[in-house]
Amino acid sequence: MTAPSARRHDLDVLRIGAFLLLIAFHLGMFYVPSDWHVKSTHVTPALEPWMDALSPWRLSLLFVISGVATRFMADKLAAGALAAQRTRRLLIPLLCGIGFVVAPQSWAEVVEKNGYTGSFLDFWPRYLMFDQSFGIVLPTYNHLWFVAYLWSYTMIVLAAAPLLPRADHWAGRVLGGAGLFVVPVLLFGLYRATAYRAWGETHVLWADGYAHLQYGTAFLLGFLLARQDAAWALLEKARAGMLAAAVVLAVAGLTLARLGVDDLPGWPGAGCAFLREAYAWAVICTLFGYARRYVRGGSPLLSTLNEAVFPFYIVHQTAIVLAGHLLKPLELHVAAEVGIILAVTVASGAAAYHLARTVPALREPLGLKPHTRRARQVSTAEKSG
Repeated sequence: MTAPSARRHDLDVLRIGAFLLLIAFHLGMFYVPSDWHVKSTHVTPALEPWMDALSPWRLSLLFVISGVATRFMADKLAAGALAAQRTRRLLIPLLCGIGFVVAPQSWAEVVEKNGYTGSFLDFWPRYLMFDQSFGIVLPTYNHLWFVAYLWSYTMIVLAAAPLLPRADHWAGRVLGGAGLFVVPVLLFGLYRATAYRAWGETHVLWADGYAHLQYGTAFLLGFLLARQDAAWALLEKARAGMLAAAVVLAVAGLTLARLGVDDLPGWPGAGCAFLREAYAWAVICTLFGYARRYVRGGSPLLSTLNEAVFPFYIVHQTAIVLAGHLLKPLELHVAAEVGIILAVTVASGAAAYHLARTVPALREPLGLKPHTRRARQVSTAEKSG
């Protein structure tokens, strides 16, 4: 088993990459035909296959990595202490995000979809007072639903901590061999073929049965895989085969989707659901395998990016939505529009990270760990020196 103190830099790299993909995905949502909070005048259907290629696995990957990270923390802290720590680290940014960060997204949305003519300062008090007259749920967490779900799954797993030895034994037997590649596909495929078709995905915490099956299982898989060295070694060994499988499954899945087979009732649609999840798990296994093989150590840059990624995540969608909304009247060329939105998003994330590091009161609301007493003493000594 992996030593409790060993840092998994390969997972740090994947976590950073997954969040960067999430930012790119949300920028893409501004341009594809499907509904979103605001939309560009440069709607580009050609982007849809690329978005379809990312959708099946990007969030499941994040939840698996989050499950692994939670297990590493659980090995160091008692369940109660970890529950308190994760509640503080996740719910403070979530609540502050709902009140301050997400609110401008909702304002831009009601302006574009409902024709609202008031300023944000006129809208904000109504947002905070649960005004439902705009036709959307207010206040809301929008992209921060991930944080709410992650906190919920963490609390459930920690409550079941007494079952961990038995669960570890099961994971070692089932996920230490071929089951690693088969069992997740069967579970995720079943969820997609049944629960998704019945309920869809809502991102409403108390009414999102399919998402809880999908992402809760992904989180639990990560939690159980964390200490299974045989499984990680197998992922590394099978990386090339998983890459080939992912490519083949992607081509097959996108072809069937273009033909509309995935929307058919009965076994054709169910078969496509299993194909989709086989592709998603193949991609996740490929990324784990290659990252474990080639990422061997950390660096100051990796540490900085790993710390900065949560503040970037918190503010990125608001930056995209506001920049996109405010740029539309200028009728810029699509390349200029994309470049400006991307620059604003990066600058906003960097500013949020800088503020979180320099203003102690903003550290936790913007997603950074609170300063320990020792860290404050070192910081004070450095400034006085």
